[in-house]
Amino acid sequence: MALADYAEPLPEALLADIQRAFDESYRLACETLGYTDAAPTLRFDLKSARMAGRALPRQNLIELNKVIFRNNPQWSFVYDTVAHEMAHIVASRCFRSRAHDARWKAVAEALGATPRASGHFDVANAEVRKTAKRKTYPFLCACQPFDFGPQRLSNFLKGSRYQCRSCKAEIKPDLRDEAAFSSIKSPLKRARLKARAA
Repeated sequence: MALADYAEPLPEALLADIQRAFDESYRLACETLGYTDAAPTLRFDLKSARMAGRALPRQNLIELNKVIFRNNPQWSFVYDTVAHEMAHIVASRCFRSRAHDARWKAVAEALGATPRASGHFDVANAEVRKTAKRKTYPFLCACQPFDFGPQRLSNFLKGSRYQCRSCKAEIKPDLRDEAAFSSIKSPLKRARLKARAA
């Protein structure tokens, strides 16, 4: 995916439709639900292959994905997506709604949005976030190996004990793979690791 796809401006007609959907869904929130907060800020800086829009109620902000909107310029998609995000803002700020709960569904229906968690849309050229490879540390018990993440290793070094559910033996670091533990620079932590592995 080229980030240049996000730099390209949206066509004027599509921008006008997005603004019309935003204005209409906000008007409905005020008129039918008695919503009195200021209209959210609308930005076009969301970069994700999975989300056409995202609501950030605490910031009173709606972010939209330019590439996905460019790929899906149909009014039904535009209105449904914008009203969906407006429903998150209104439901959260007025009713302390979370995610796609029953309160959010009622608000979404009042604003004319389809009350579902996600839709189907063309995501061609939308950015896919690369998941960072998590650092793990080899541990083992009497019957199997384990990969501990940094938090569990830290807990272990502070004295937490872990027991295998299968063999009931204590899970300890596998120090045969010294390179895996090379990120532990503190001599005190290294000593504690060796002592607890014994």
